Amino acid sequence: MPSHADPEKSLGFALKKLQQTLRSRMDAALTQAGLTTPQYLVLALLEDHPGISNSELARRSAVAAPTMLKILDALAKAGYIERADRTPQLRTRGTTLTDSGRSRLALASATVEKFESLLRDAAGADGPVISAWLRTCTDLLMGAPAAADPDAAPASG
Repeated sequence: MPSHADPEKSLGFALKKLQQTLRSRMDAALTQAGLTTPQYLVLALLEDHPGISNSELARRSAVAAPTMLKILDALAKAGYIERADRTPQLRTRGTTLTDSGRSRLALASATVEKFESLLRDAAGADGPVISAWLRTCTDLLMGAPAAADPDAAPASG
């Protein structure tokens, strides 16, 4: 038996290929709105959670803190967000959308909705089950040890 996964039969490889394809297609489409996929996600998160911390934005976006700072710097430079000054009393800086950021988000949302609709249509009635399964797998993998030992117990947390 081979010691590697068959890419044609592997769920992991299929998911990775889907993610890469979705990301590249969304990035190409969002270029028309002057955004990348991570920038769009940050604007959407800020719309739903004004003042959210940088660390929470990074966590919800599944990027490292230094990467989030680069995304926020680019969005601030473009005038799409405002970042509150850090004060001695506050360890975090609240970030909010500007009117320009809201307009940009609205423009980009129509593009993203086309991709979401395509995915929902492909999933059909199984969409909620697929979505729940993906979230469950993510949670399981987040708690799994990074070691290559398949018999290792999941990390407690």
